[in-house]
Amino acid sequence: MLHDACNARGSVAGQTGQVMIPREDKLAQLEKVLGGRTLHGSESLRAFLRFVVDKSVGGQEQQLKEYVIATEVFGRGSDFDPKIDSVVRVQAGRLRTKLQEYYATEGKDDLIVIELPKGQYTPVFSLAQRVEERLANGTNSLVAQSAANLADELLKSGTGDSASKDLALSKMELTSAGQPLAQPLSAPHKSWRLAVLMLALATIVLGAVAFNYRTKNQELRELLGDGQQGDFSLIDRQEVNPLWGDFLRSSEPVLIVYSNTLFLGTPDTGMRSLKSLNSPGSSLGSPSIPQSEVEQAKEPIIEHYTGIGEVMGGYFLGDFLARVRHSSRVKRSLLLTWEDLKTENIVVLGSPAENLFLRDLPQKQDLVFKQMPDDNNRLDFGVLNNNPKPGEQQKYFAKQDGPSRSQVSEDYALISLLQGVTGKKRMLILAGITTHGTQAAAEYVTKLEYINDLIQHLNIAPPGAPPKLPMNYQVLMKVKVNGGVPVQISYVTHHVLD
Repeated sequence: MLHDACNARGSVAGQTGQVMIPREDKLAQLEKVLGGRTLHGSESLRAFLRFVVDKSVGGQEQQLKEYVIATEVFGRGSDFDPKIDSVVRVQAGRLRTKLQEYYATEGKDDLIVIELPKGQYTPVFSLAQRVEERLANGTNSLVAQSAANLADELLKSGTGDSASKDLALSKMELTSAGQPLAQPLSAPHKSWRLAVLMLALATIVLGAVAFNYRTKNQELRELLGDGQQGDFSLIDRQEVNPLWGDFLRSSEPVLIVYSNTLFLGTPDTGMRSLKSLNSPGSSLGSPSIPQSEVEQAKEPIIEHYTGIGEVMGGYFLGDFLARVRHSSRVKRSLLLTWEDLKTENIVVLGSPAENLFLRDLPQKQDLVFKQMPDDNNRLDFGVLNNNPKPGEQQKYFAKQDGPSRSQVSEDYALISLLQGVTGKKRMLILAGITTHGTQAAAEYVTKLEYINDLIQHLNIAPPGAPPKLPMNYQVLMKVKVNGGVPVQISYVTHHVLD
């Protein structure tokens, strides 16, 4: 459905009228601005812009008041007094400057312009000048040509009365709405032929306007790239809030952390993990290489490896967060800091085998990755169930049809929603025994059909109430793998954590 009309720009507005910009295109432009360099690092301005746009496209402009913005965006208390505290006005001025800077530099080729006019907090959406001119040219040429052709026909029709001449000379100077600018034509001697021709002219004009309306909006959609988006569609946040609500309610980007653990050797000579699976992690979020290990290492230490499942998981997460209109950023685990762990909502891709900092998390977990004896008493990496429920296994291992991990046919994955290190933020860990399981876990929390399945299994709300999930939990998934691709993901069990 089409919503607010765009702001008129220059003289084109008087010729073409106002073009309706679809809600989804406004939101897409918002994400483009938020993802740009201009607002990078200006988290308060990013939150400000997202808030006013969300309220505007949601039909809640009445909430765009100074008090509401101060309390909901800038964390002011209920005693906020705009006469004393000018935070909203100051930040609005900064945001206007940043928007102007964005469209003068990296956004100069954007099709939609977002502005925050002085004296108000309701954003205005308009088309870039070149888009309006293109639509205006198409509008005027269509209607004017139809009118001109009929006027020429009137000149050739024979009677030569004054009404016909006036009509021919005026050429019906039309606006895009089909309304004549000239004074009404005087016709003291209206013949039936002239009346028929004038009726035909009105029919052509109305038809041209209707055709132009359809063409103009279709052209706009094409200019905005709608026809090239494939199956891209926005996701209603209400559908995913039981799982993702804590992440989406924050104005900060979700930090996606992918594994790149330290390896000895090179891809040419062979690589092996620097830290064994049973060794502790690091006291730092970003593990440094102990000097003693560097001195003892007889092979190069590299950090170039990231599994294909982590790569695909990053894609799934980025695509999902774009569809729910929330920003994200990525960071490799070796660059993670304690500040990140304390202040960010984090999604981690990969198990403690690759992400060393996961080995030192303070929150107790029932389901953990561990190297342990399998049924044949051989050490293998799998999932250990520290608190088995009736009917549950104590150990879960991947199955493979040969000696290589590339021959895995069955994997297990964990989805763990935990408190952040300080308890104020959230951490979602998506990890498989192998990289294939990690990919499957990421898919399970980003695809609507899987999200609905997860919500159904974990829902603790009473019948008839909106779904509600436990605060902290772990979900164990079974993954069928074919040719290195997860082809089937199924729920096994879940544990609610204290």
